This record gives sequence, C-alpha cells and structure tokens, in this order.
Amino acid sequence: MVPNKGRRDFQDGQLMTHLVTGNQVFHNGVPVQLLYRVALSPSGETWRVRPLFVEGPDREDRFTRSDAISFLHTMKAHRCGAA
Repeated sequence: MVPNKGRRDFQDGQLMTHLVTGNQVFHNGVPVQLLYRVALSPSGETWRVRPLFVEGPDREDRFTRSDAISFLHTMKAHRCGAA
C-alpha cells in the first residue's frame, strides 16, 4: 500500500499553487477575486469568484494551465508636497 502524501489530482509539478483564496487576478482579462476553490481535477481548478470593479453576482470560474492569469497589485500614489 502506498502512503498518502496529500491530494495530488494533477500530475507532479502541475498544481496551480499560485492561486490562493483572497487573490485578486485578471482571469483571461476579467478582474476577479478568488473566494474559495470549488473543485480540483486533472484538467484544472474551479473557483468561486467575485467580479471586481463592476456589479455582478459571485460565480464559478474554471481555471486551466492555458488560461491567461495575472495578478492585481495594490499601488499607492506618492503624496504631492504643497508648493
């Protein structure tokens, strides 16, 4: 019997470990916040997401390794000094 080393639905090295609850990402160009992972399969992951910058209901989105995913980064503007 092989000891259980944790759930590995993807082949070794193919987990999408960069997706974490709370991340704000562009998923194929659409900005969303990751709420929680719904499913994990050999072909991808399904996440419950909330749209950002627009009104809309939470929904489930499928993420695959071929998707375009980029992270939103918080940027702070520099304070301008009074002249």
